Formats: sequence, structure tokens, C-alpha cells
Amino acid sequence: MKGGLFWRTYSVIVAALLITILIFSGVLVAARQQVQQESYEQEVRLQAREVADYMANLNKLSYVQRNVTMKPIILNKIRDIYQRYNADIWIVSYDSGIVQYLDSSWNTSESIATEAVKAQLSVIQTGEEIRVTGLFPELGDQIVTIGVPWWYGDDVVVGAVLLHIPMKSLKISVMAVARQILPEALLSLLVGAALAFFLARSQTRPLREIQSAVQEFTKGDLTRRVTLNCGGELEELGDAINRMAAELNRMEDSRRSFVANVSHELRSPLTSMRGYVQAMLDGTIPPEDSQKYLGVVMDETTRLTDLVRDLLDLSRLESGKFPLNVAPFDLNELIRRTLISFEGRFDQKRIEVEVELADDPLTVMGDTSRIAQVVTNIVDNAVKFMPDDGTGRLGITTAREGRGVRTVIRNNGPAIAENDLPYIFERFYKADKAHTSGGGTGLGLSICQRIMHQHGSEITVTSVPGDTAFAFVLEEGKNNEKIGNGELGMGNGNAG
Repeated sequence: MKGGLFWRTYSVIVAALLITILIFSGVLVAARQQVQQESYEQEVRLQAREVADYMANLNKLSYVQRNVTMKPIILNKIRDIYQRYNADIWIVSYDSGIVQYLDSSWNTSESIATEAVKAQLSVIQTGEEIRVTGLFPELGDQIVTIGVPWWYGDDVVVGAVLLHIPMKSLKISVMAVARQILPEALLSLLVGAALAFFLARSQTRPLREIQSAVQEFTKGDLTRRVTLNCGGELEELGDAINRMAAELNRMEDSRRSFVANVSHELRSPLTSMRGYVQAMLDGTIPPEDSQKYLGVVMDETTRLTDLVRDLLDLSRLESGKFPLNVAPFDLNELIRRTLISFEGRFDQKRIEVEVELADDPLTVMGDTSRIAQVVTNIVDNAVKFMPDDGTGRLGITTAREGRGVRTVIRNNGPAIAENDLPYIFERFYKADKAHTSGGGTGLGLSICQRIMHQHGSEITVTSVPGDTAFAFVLEEGKNNEKIGNGELGMGNGNAG
């Protein structure tokens, strides 16, 4: 797998490099071929100009033929042009209106000039140069004729030098140009392939590290971490995988702790019930005390039932299968109903209840039964930690806050330790110093927090000696919407 990943990456890079070099080489060949073609034609044109320059002090063909000094020079030049370029030279003279030319054999002839030939010679006579293909049919239609003026002095054109060259001799071969750049292209490919090797290895090494870490994760080793120092997106991916592994490890620890806690919570009441029942059956507990211990068994059964119910609620909340019946309802009325259900316990502990509610009715959006569960659980926890000497105080306030309504439930019981505050909403978190201890299931606050999360809010808590406050915010409903619960005549002020 490792080798396959490297070779696939390397092959892709080399293939991309090869295609790039081929395209670049094609463009380069075309450009160089055009440049060399223009340069070669200019070189051929210069040969004709040199012949014309040799005759700059002569104005007739007869003078050229009889000039013993220039004749061998011009002949040698003509032969050199023929050997190097496969081209013939004609020296043309305009003498008394008759077109005569001196060919490479040094023979003077008169040309039967066609209209096309006359037209091109007229152009040359004006001092311009020409380049025409197939001008002389007797030479062939693939012969290119390059003509330059034959000047006498500096301002008189007395004739022309015509260079006839086959088109294939004048044309620069594309293959010839390609062979020139082939070594450069091959060298570039080799250098690129070597660089691609190191690039592919540098890119696949982090991927192999990630692959190795993921394989360890699948085997259950969530302590493995990805170690990358490559920078960029791959290192960010490695960091994300490490965070995921840490979270999975935390979740796995939480799962194990949850299973252990559930096992403990289930085993405790079952062991207690089994012990009492066994004691009554074998006569250890006298018959006259059976009623007392049957009450204890009943309490443990109730506790066990509550635990199972809370576990089911928590499971449904975490799985997202706990639908909310969101509707407008009067939050003040819900709080009044909740406080009435605690009147007996308030009286028992002589707790003073201070209630400050916002305008009536105070309509909010939410699931009435679930919000009631949240308020009940928080009040229940507060009551558990109230002193029994009549000094306990419970305060509940509601107030508008922006587009929502803030509810605060506070009490003057013992403060929650600062180290415990981040964990009181976790499942089965029960410590004597936390508000979740004291005969509960250890799931109440966790369920309440998840209910508020489903409402798009959360429960916050602050605790200092003499003042512990739980708070949450609900979206305010419209006043003209139908309120989702009934009315109960309990006004603002002090209760208990």
C-alpha cells in the first residue's frame, strides 16, 4: 500500500511533467523554426546582394563579361551559392529596353519575359526587392525567385540579380529544429523526474503517517498521534485528526465511565433490595419489622425506576430522537405551578421563597413539559442543600433580556467548589460538594442541559459562599399568541 501510494503520486507528477515538456517543446520548435526560416531566407538574400555589390561599378552585362578582375570573383561566388544553397544566379540587365541575363554558365541570353516577369522586374527597377514562387514556369512551380536591384553608383538601377532556389532547399525542416532542442528537453525531463521523486516522497510521507495513525485507531489505540512537520493543509489535517482522536479517546473514557457508573447505580439498589428480601425470608428480620424494611425496598425500587427513566431520557436526548413540542406558554405560570408542588418541602425546611417575575403574562417559546422538568430539577437540587434551621432562601426571577427572557434560580446553600463547576452537567457526576449529590440519579442536570441545548440555549451556573445561581434564557413569544398552559392564581412576592 505504501509503495503503491508513492508510485501513483510519482507517476502522476511525471506524466504531468512529460505533457508540459512536450507542449513547451512543440511551441519552442515552432517558434525556433520560424526564426531560423526568416534568418535563412535573409542569409540567402544577402548572397544575392553580395553579387550585386560586386557589380556596383559596372552598368552593362558586356562589361561584366569582359572584366577580367571581377569575372573570376563573381563566378566563384555563383558556384559557392550553388554548392551551399543549391541555387542558381541570373544577372539581368536593362539595356536599351531589352531584358538580358547572364546565367551561371556565364552565357548571355535574352529572356522572353512574361507579363508577370516584366511586372516583377519593374518592381526591382524601382529599388525594391522581390520574393516570388513559380515566376519562371520553365524552372518549375516550386522554385522561389529572390530578386535584388543592381545599382550603378548610388542612385541608378541598371539591372537585377535573380536567385532561383527550390522551395524545399529554402525551407527549414521542423525535424531538424526538433533535433536541436531534443537534448535540452531530455535533460529537463530527467531533472524534473528527479525533483518529482523527492516531491512525491515528501507528499506521501505525511499521508503514510496519517494512514498508519488511522490504522492504529481502528485497532482501538486512540492514544496514537499524527506527527507532521510539513506545514500547510496536510499539517492542519494531521492536527484535526489528533483533535478527533483526543475527542474519541475522551468519549471512549466517558463511555467506559458511563457503563461503570450505570452498573454501580443499578447494582446498589438491587443489592440492597436483595439483602432486605433475603433477610426477611430467612427470618433475620423479625416479622414485626418487615413493614419497615419493605418501605426501604419500595424506596430503592422507586430510585431504580427513576434511574431507568432518566437513562432512557438521556439516551433519547443524545440520539436526537427526543422531539420537542415547541409552543408559546406563560413562563411565570409554569414557575408558580412548580413552586406549589414544592410547598410541602418548603414548609418542612422552613425555606423562604422570594419570587420576582416580569410582566404577566410572560410568554416564551418552548416545550412546556421539558422546561418544567428543568425548573423542577434545579429547584429540587437547591432544596436538597438548604439548611434545615429556617435560614434557607430560594429566589426565582424572570426578566426580559434582548429578544429573550432570562430565568435565574438561586439559593443560599453551600457553594459548589470551583473545581466542580465545569463538571456538574456531566452524567453521574455526584460529589458531596456538588448540587447533584444527595439521593439522586446523577443524571438530572445532564438531562436539563441537553433539554436547553435543544431549545438553542444552555444553563449557566455561578457559585460563591451563600449564593449559587442557575440561569437560562428562552426566546420570548408574541403576546398575542395562544398561551400553552392554564392559569393559576399565585401572585408575585414571597412564598413559604
